[in-house]
Amino acid sequence: MESLIAQFMERYLPRQEIIHRLPVSVSIQQFWPELEKERCKRSQELPLLDQDGKPFWFVLTGSIEKQCDAIAELARRDIAFTGPEFDTLFQDAVVDEAVYSSVIEGAFTSREQAADFIRQNKQPRNKSEQMVKNNYDALTYVLEHLEDEISEETILQIAKIVTRSAAEIQVTGYRDGAVYVTGREGVVYTPPQADAVPEMMSALVAFIQKSELHPLLKACIAHFYFVYVHPFGDGNGRTARALSYMMLLQAGYDFFRYFSISGIVAEERGKYYRSMRNVEDSDGDMTYFIDAYSGMLARTVAQMEHHLKYHVLAGQKLKELEQNGTLNERQLKGAKWLLESSGSSVTVENWRKKYKVVTETARRDLLALCDAGLLVRELDGRKAVFRVLREL
Repeated sequence: MESLIAQFMERYLPRQEIIHRLPVSVSIQQFWPELEKERCKRSQELPLLDQDGKPFWFVLTGSIEKQCDAIAELARRDIAFTGPEFDTLFQDAVVDEAVYSSVIEGAFTSREQAADFIRQNKQPRNKSEQMVKNNYDALTYVLEHLEDEISEETILQIAKIVTRSAAEIQVTGYRDGAVYVTGREGVVYTPPQADAVPEMMSALVAFIQKSELHPLLKACIAHFYFVYVHPFGDGNGRTARALSYMMLLQAGYDFFRYFSISGIVAEERGKYYRSMRNVEDSDGDMTYFIDAYSGMLARTVAQMEHHLKYHVLAGQKLKELEQNGTLNERQLKGAKWLLESSGSSVTVENWRKKYKVVTETARRDLLALCDAGLLVRELDGRKAVFRVLREL
């Protein structure tokens, strides 16, 4: 029993998924209460209440720690995001975030179309384009107010922007009636009554301003609780994503400017919504959502690192090599080929065939790239392999 409990403390699955993974000799009726007891023992209570007045809570699992540490590791590297390459990357990322956050809510438009009308400052032609334009303007608002403490007024302004001319309800304040979250199967969630919203939102803002939890955990928790409260008549999902984006940037995770968080959420929206339902079905255990959302953030960072290395930092490295003047034309051409090839490595024989040179010339070329700080020579058995350095 202890080994099973340890397994499902780490692989944090809900009751209905654990049933099919238990040994035949162990019943869920026997196992689940013991697992719940262990989860509660390791839990941290939050100052955020559910509809029954009970506090939400979470368990800091190894999975969540690993995912958050992967994000924080990039922050510790303190990359200098400067130069025209990053300006372009930033502009593209804001457009992507505006598009994907809209797609999650049902907008129909391509990234290329959206980029065109936003950059040319055209008027939106339909509701989908209006939604994208609103999201873009909301992100611009966020970026212009990063020095401001997040308040209820900040959140209201974001909601007003995202619903402008693109929703049946134009947000002017907290909702004064019931709302329902629907899916293919009908109503999937009924948020709190309208008269509970002001107090719950006040608690959320106090949590954002005062909690000393790790910023990544705070962003995940605030995102979930905002959607749980559903304070506005429309635009709640888009406002939640803009809010967590703002929290991450304010906490110093500046690299999120250069890649769309909502891109991963759009790809994994089934997991995103399922994790929310799991919290609802598990007596306020927010671990399911924190694990899912921090995982999405970590995968966003992994994609970002790949893009930075092979598109942005690679371009900077090429300029440095060209200005250095120590490499000949063929070596520079080969450096460009290697830097633009994801996960690239090359042997002397590969180089010899590609550039039609003799073996000794190929070896000299690759050793010159090692001396230039681009490649490292490693042994794969008895064969020498030259790989692009992980840290350019």
